[in-house]
Parts: sequence; C-alpha cells; structure tokens
Amino acid sequence: MKTRSVGTLVVAIVLASGILLNARQSVAPQEPGEKILLRACTVCHNTTEITKFKGYYSRDQWADVVRTMRADGAALQDDEVPVLVDYIFKMYGKKELPDGDGKSILEASCLGCHDAQKVTSLKLSKTAWQELISRMIGMGAALDDKQIPTLVDYLSKNFGVSP
Repeated sequence: MKTRSVGTLVVAIVLASGILLNARQSVAPQEPGEKILLRACTVCHNTTEITKFKGYYSRDQWADVVRTMRADGAALQDDEVPVLVDYIFKMYGKKELPDGDGKSILEASCLGCHDAQKVTSLKLSKTAWQELISRMIGMGAALDDKQIPTLVDYLSKNFGVSP
C-alpha cells in the first residue's frame, strides 16, 4: 500500500514539474527596461516606490530620478539609462495632455485628486462630462462657474465619445 502511494506521489510531482515548466515558458518575455528596473532598482526599493508615482512624473522628471539614483549608486550602464527611462515613462509616466483652453483648468482642478490617465480614458459624451463635473463640484472640486463650459468643451473634444 505504501509503495503505491509513493509511486503516485512521484508521478504527481513529475506532472506538476512539467506543468510549472510549461507555465514559465509561456510567460511573455520581459521588456529590456523591465529587466533593468528589476535588476538595478529593486536592490534598494520595492516596486511600490515606483508605482506610487504613476501619472505624476514627466519623462524629464523620471530621467532626473534615474540620474539621481545612479549618482547614489544604482548599478546602471550608460546605455541602460535611456532604456530604463523609456520603460518607466511608458509604464508610469504622466500622460501629456493636448493643448487647449481647458488644459490648465483640468490640471489645476482635477489632477490634484485624479490620475490624468484615468480622467482621459473615460471617453464620455459632452452631457456626461457636464454631469461628472457637477458631481465633482459637489464633492469640493475648485471650479468657478465661468470655467465649467471651457472644461466641458476641452474634455468632450479631446476625451469624448468617438463619432
């Protein structure tokens, strides 16, 4: 009886090993920037130190962070720096907003609480943007009545429902 149990256990282990090996092989390969980040940055920081700034830093600001970390001892080769900055910006960078009359209103009134990527991914109709802004004002958003039409027009033009 014990022999059969041990044999069953051995077969189960062999099958599980094959499943795990196949699962590892089917995982998409990491991007070069991700490999650099995991090798050079997580020596001192966990990834939360990077992800908590998602949507806050521009490409230039992320480049400054990388330069500072390198000066503080991060093991990065010269040719790895632009690859790392490109990756971090792509994954965690501040979304660049299109120019327009409502851009500064959006930045001043909305982005203090909301991530730009979340705001700009909503794709709402003009009426829905108006309703959302009214709700936000009810929750304390700092907008005066004269700014509302400009902001609604900016949001619906740039992030509205596609025709």
